Amino acid sequence: MNPRAAVAIIGGSVTGVAAFIQLVRAGNAKRIDIIDPEGLADSIAFGVCEDVLLCNTSVQTLSILDDEPHDFQRYLQAQGIDVSEDAFVPRTWVAGYLKQRYAEYRDVAEARGIAHRIVRATVRHIQPVARGDYRLVLDDGGDLRACAVLVCTGSAAPFVPPLVSPHAGAPGIFSTPYPAKAWLDSLDKPSRVLVLGSRLSAVDSVLLLCGAGHQVLMASPSGRLPGVRTATPRRGAVALDEARFARLDLENPKLYWHLLRIVARATKAINGRSLREQVDRSAEPTQRLRGEVALARRGATDWQNLLVQCMDLADGKLRAAPPSVRVAALQNCWEAVGRYLFAVPLQTATTLLRLIDEGRLQLAAHLPTQLEWQGQWRVHDAQGRIEAVDAVVCASGFHKQFFHASRNGLELQVPPATPCTPPYVSAQLQVSLPGAEAPEDIWLLGMASYLAAPMVNSVYQSVRQAREVVMLLAEHPSFMDKHATEAVA
Repeated sequence: MNPRAAVAIIGGSVTGVAAFIQLVRAGNAKRIDIIDPEGLADSIAFGVCEDVLLCNTSVQTLSILDDEPHDFQRYLQAQGIDVSEDAFVPRTWVAGYLKQRYAEYRDVAEARGIAHRIVRATVRHIQPVARGDYRLVLDDGGDLRACAVLVCTGSAAPFVPPLVSPHAGAPGIFSTPYPAKAWLDSLDKPSRVLVLGSRLSAVDSVLLLCGAGHQVLMASPSGRLPGVRTATPRRGAVALDEARFARLDLENPKLYWHLLRIVARATKAINGRSLREQVDRSAEPTQRLRGEVALARRGATDWQNLLVQCMDLADGKLRAAPPSVRVAALQNCWEAVGRYLFAVPLQTATTLLRLIDEGRLQLAAHLPTQLEWQGQWRVHDAQGRIEAVDAVVCASGFHKQFFHASRNGLELQVPPATPCTPPYVSAQLQVSLPGAEAPEDIWLLGMASYLAAPMVNSVYQSVRQAREVVMLLAEHPSFMDKHATEAVA
């Protein structure tokens, strides 16, 4: 098929749907294909049905339309759900929203004469044929052609700790917490379950397990839970000093302290509270959670009003930096700020604290050293203590998707730990292949953009990238063709 003015979107979740909508609104593509083996809007983050699993950003950051930040709130109101823009809502509501907005713009595409289809397959390789002509090789042996490719895939395989990997596939060993029904239904009630990890996917696992009547031992190297917040506003009355932020030296060993001063000054200007008054520094995880819940209940978490702007400014600086500088800067700051970027809603934190107080959730600030089966799974730690559990859930995150670039194209299905050559990705998220004279008409968006934009972890950031890239595509030679533009005028 002629690839002229045809765009392929690889990935049908949030980023892919946002890119599709932006392409339809721009009106200069003649064909849009979305390729995803799971179909549409069936992501790990939002493909859940349990209302206890809340978004960890609030309503005003969940619009699929970058220039209409209240679109999700309007959608909820149309469903008879009246919530504020600061509310944290069940993730399943976002899935319904994505599917409805997709359906609306699918109809707009049809009315404008834009061909569109969803291809349920996995793209293995993107091969340049000629300038503005790409062959996408599928796992079923087929292929399709496009003049431009937007890679909107998410995470790759789950990370399985070395402690567990020798037992993978054994009864009661679950390498990922998603989808939850696949393993929850297999547990006898009540069971005692070891959850490895303490970040967002581990919190999800705890809520589901305890909600189903089980007891949980949550273990991670630090035992450190995410921070606690009551909103994630896109804009606040007080802003960070952008000029000082722009002058930050990403290679300075004291980068974290310089960043902290900028944040502390802006934070104090909000309500007169110093940053020290808004955080709990307790070393013991439960005590810190209790302190942070108390701060959030008092409304003493002004730092949350600066998070979105901080991520936006950091994204700009990191994209412009060389890869090695980018990695070092993140390592410098991540340990201190990561738990606030990935903070949980007050409702979720309150539930965790109640489960701890009821004895249904136990925290361990260390990873086990040995796991063995003796009628039950026996968990050994470095101090010689032994815990007996009925099951183990690995909730220790996911590998990033690996890409291998060569003169022959971009390989997408690279197994973790396989030697590969990542492509160069520009600040505009555009891919360059080794030896090529010019960048390719291939862009990495959303979580796939980590090679240039490593701090993308929310819907609004992915949506913003989709709009940014589609605006760049408007200048693509295939879209400047007179006949292509007349077709949707």
